[in-house]
Amino acid sequence: MAAWMVRARRISLALALVAGQVGIAEAARDFVEGEVIVTWRPSTSLNTAKTSAGRHSAKFAKHFAWLSDHHKHVMGVVRSTTQSTAALIQQFQNDPDVLIAEPNHIYHVASLQPNDTYYSNLWGLNNTGQTVNLTPGTSGDDIRFTAAWNLARKTSPEVVVAVIDTGLDAAHPDIVANLWTNPGETAGNNLDDDANGRIDDVHGFNFADNNSNIADSSEHGTHIAGTIAATGNNSLGVIGVDFKAHIMALKASNDGTYFLSSAIIEALQYAAMMKTRGVNIVAINASFGGISYSSAQAAAIQAAGDTGIIFCAAAGNSSANNDTTPTYPANYRLNNMIVVAASTQTDSLAGFSNYGATTVDLAAPGTNIFSLIPTWIATTAAAVTKGATSYAAQGMTYAGTTPGITATLINCGTGNSAGEFPAAVQNNLALIQRGTETFATKVTNAMNAGAKGAIIYNNVTGMFLGTLGTLGTWIPAVSVSQADGASLLAWVNTPLTLTNALAPANIYQYLDGTSMAAPHVTGAVAFAAMNFPSESVTQRVARVLNHITPVAALSGKVRSGGRLNLLNIVDTDANGLPDWWETDYFGTSGVNPDTDADGDGMTNLQEYLAGTQPKNPASRLAITQTAFIPNGINRDFRLTFPSVSGIIYRVEFSDTLAPNSWTTLGADLTGNGADLQATDQAASTHLRRFYRVRVIP
Repeated sequence: MAAWMVRARRISLALALVAGQVGIAEAARDFVEGEVIVTWRPSTSLNTAKTSAGRHSAKFAKHFAWLSDHHKHVMGVVRSTTQSTAALIQQFQNDPDVLIAEPNHIYHVASLQPNDTYYSNLWGLNNTGQTVNLTPGTSGDDIRFTAAWNLARKTSPEVVVAVIDTGLDAAHPDIVANLWTNPGETAGNNLDDDANGRIDDVHGFNFADNNSNIADSSEHGTHIAGTIAATGNNSLGVIGVDFKAHIMALKASNDGTYFLSSAIIEALQYAAMMKTRGVNIVAINASFGGISYSSAQAAAIQAAGDTGIIFCAAAGNSSANNDTTPTYPANYRLNNMIVVAASTQTDSLAGFSNYGATTVDLAAPGTNIFSLIPTWIATTAAAVTKGATSYAAQGMTYAGTTPGITATLINCGTGNSAGEFPAAVQNNLALIQRGTETFATKVTNAMNAGAKGAIIYNNVTGMFLGTLGTLGTWIPAVSVSQADGASLLAWVNTPLTLTNALAPANIYQYLDGTSMAAPHVTGAVAFAAMNFPSESVTQRVARVLNHITPVAALSGKVRSGGRLNLLNIVDTDANGLPDWWETDYFGTSGVNPDTDADGDGMTNLQEYLAGTQPKNPASRLAITQTAFIPNGINRDFRLTFPSVSGIIYRVEFSDTLAPNSWTTLGADLTGNGADLQATDQAASTHLRRFYRVRVIP
């Protein structure tokens, strides 16, 4: 009997695609008036620094404690209610205890509004030449995602990526499985369980408001997190560049647009501190930018690098040359930084993208990038039904969702006060007329009365789209037209069904920007860390930047002259064997895939694909035993073969050996390190039969 094996492996990725859009506002100025970030001289104590602030009629408002200890300089934010930023800087620059005084700068998200919100697929991961936004792509102009993951380690320690941004929808079904969870923190107990200075930092922290609420203040942070680490192979939505990485959400913007330098510094400080505490944070994504240099921010980025974290920054969206027109943080040019421009589906530099032959490192997909948006701003599938009659409804923004609640409809008037809610509304549906009070007030009153859902009908002709104002634990609430509200009044005190269901197609959208390019590289850094966990920051940066795809259109525009290539990161010599596997078994890369190191009849490539050991002749994929087993008047045929833990095997048979004649024998088998067996109960009824064992990805 012949032993067979597969010589190639594939990963099948299911991608569901829908669209949306975002608008970005411009800041009036790039710093917070009346605030400065001060770095005192090394000889200055914290108490002296506070006294120094007081001498200038200002308050020492925030201390960057970890960063101060790391750099041996007291650093913090000083605030004055009576003096301008310019006046404060002038005073502190003349203070002999002060080394640097600078504004608390404002930075902005680096995404753009796309010009078409409906696209067909994720070209950045797998470009087959498909048309996206009426523009044909070029086959192969992608990051080689599928081929790279075919060569990835099957298991590795947790890899964490910190995203400094507008927050995150931690309940999004396509990211929830890949959230970082602080093992030292207990959710919701209002305590700093791990004594790191932050209360309830379970999945990250909000440095804009100094609390644990990491909910996205726009859609920017959620979109970026999805590009990095959306859950893979879950039959839902999209897949992240490193779909095994875990996301730490570090919220630094509470309005979805502006980032204060102080919040960014605190987020960097937190990431670096948690890294020193044992959290395997390998990268920070920074998809924001501004025009102002901050020495304190640069120091915080370098401090993160000192702990082993790579900082991936968006180059900016001004079509500018960063070599001559600096933008920050991209232009700090620290040794732990990678700066990313945006490329298109035809491997050109995106028209909006900043560039720089000496200041921008590489390009990555940044146009028509499809990823997650917060579920609370997505359109839901809403309806009110009574038997065969259905009334059109619209889910209110932030309202709770349900696949369907069937309960008695109770008339609650305008819902403006608790007195309008009868006791009967308990565990039922409240019908409320639109009026002068906010929808949040009406729904809150309904919740306090025990209602399971709320239907608010218009007080003028037509439909309306309402909002509950803020994220919260709201009951399902929908709006209907004035005419349908009048019809529903006839159904009061009878049961009907309220639906406000998440529509999977509506919790994703396309965005453009270097904001969207940077997370491709951040995910690639995480992928490199997963496969090469012992490499240093310098080695990891080099692994990414020295193994790009050269692109003529990017020559002279970025330092590397090319675009991100995920496959080259894991297989730098392009021999089909991952570098990590070659190093594990041979101590070096560049191994010949076609030689048989242990003389067992399997080449090095075959050994890799089978999960067997290339230098152990006893470790190979082969059918080692066969036997006929009596089974009544017939005989079963049993095959035995050794297995590798975690590898999935498929046994197939053929009566002719024709290419399309192979049929699966039984269910796939998962290796456990011991021998596996498969039995063919029909073997004795055939004159001859051939068998093979294949490895299944």
